[in-house]
Amino acid sequence: MSWFPATADVVVVGGGIIGLATAERLTDAGLTVAVVDESGIAGGATGVSGGLVRAFAPSGGDQDLAAAGLAVYRKRGWHGTWPAVRGRGSLTFLASGDLAQAHPAVTALREAGHKAEILTAEDVTTRFPGLRPAAGEYAVYEEEAGWLPAREVSAALVRDAGPLLRQVRARATGLLASGSRVTGVETSAGTIRARAVLLATGTGSTPLAATVGVRLPLRTRAVGYCLFRLGGGAVNTDLPVVVDRVAGSWLRPWDSASVVLAGVFSPRTDVPAEVRHGVPEQEVERVRDVLLRRIPHLAEAQPVGGVMAYDAMSPEGVGSVEARPEVAGLVTATGWNGGGFKLAPAVGERAAGLLREAMA
Repeated sequence: MSWFPATADVVVVGGGIIGLATAERLTDAGLTVAVVDESGIAGGATGVSGGLVRAFAPSGGDQDLAAAGLAVYRKRGWHGTWPAVRGRGSLTFLASGDLAQAHPAVTALREAGHKAEILTAEDVTTRFPGLRPAAGEYAVYEEEAGWLPAREVSAALVRDAGPLLRQVRARATGLLASGSRVTGVETSAGTIRARAVLLATGTGSTPLAATVGVRLPLRTRAVGYCLFRLGGGAVNTDLPVVVDRVAGSWLRPWDSASVVLAGVFSPRTDVPAEVRHGVPEQEVERVRDVLLRRIPHLAEAQPVGGVMAYDAMSPEGVGSVEARPEVAGLVTATGWNGGGFKLAPAVGERAAGLLREAMA
């Protein structure tokens, strides 16, 4: 950026996937947008995200958002410029309480034009010999789901937004308001006046919202993204994205034919909101031990890198995008517990709509 934007129609605080999707939708409507992020575009949790995309969500209200998001990803974005969805589909192992909800959820996906089916343990073994389901288990397979490179998608969103988007590499320090209406954002580089503001910067949204009297409780959870090189001649091209709701784990192929990226939900919360290269040996072995029940080849796999990062969680465990009734012109989009990437196109459209309404 060659100059600091003193004004914009909208300030988006947070250069992650949801903030960028919102910014692109706003610029597509002809509005100017300043994206404020001290780490730069995709410099935080988005930049190290596994980029998993799928439509199936057996509980909660996210399935419509996930299905709408996958439809956009499959079209390579709103302008056809994004990377294509990669991999051999997505396989979600069901927890014991999921099966009753899975049937209507899969039916709804099919009626909406998504390819989805429920597989038995025998079906899974036949299609994916590298996986080991337990007897009597079920999984939902989505042929057109998979994963995307998060940084490449983020860069494509910035290109699509064009000159109406201005990147501000600075720290947002507070919101500005006049009466009960937001009027801009104070940053470490200066003040940006705006007609509306989106907070989409994870737990960093909490102190910013508090500067205008809005309570937005969020907390961090540790995430270890571990890279393993499979042994025994195994290759990741035989594997789909695996989401295990039983064990709270996930895995996807990496760019190398013998490397996979994997993680397991962590019990550690309230960790610093930062990304650090390298994964402690204890975390690597914890992830390996959990995933061994699904991927026997991991027994001989060598750890070859990874990062420690964080999710931003709401206390209720449910993310939301909403116009804040306390302050006109303020919209928040936070708290998806690490699942924001698959929802981002739909959340971005919804957030952009709320921001446009706030300016009307």
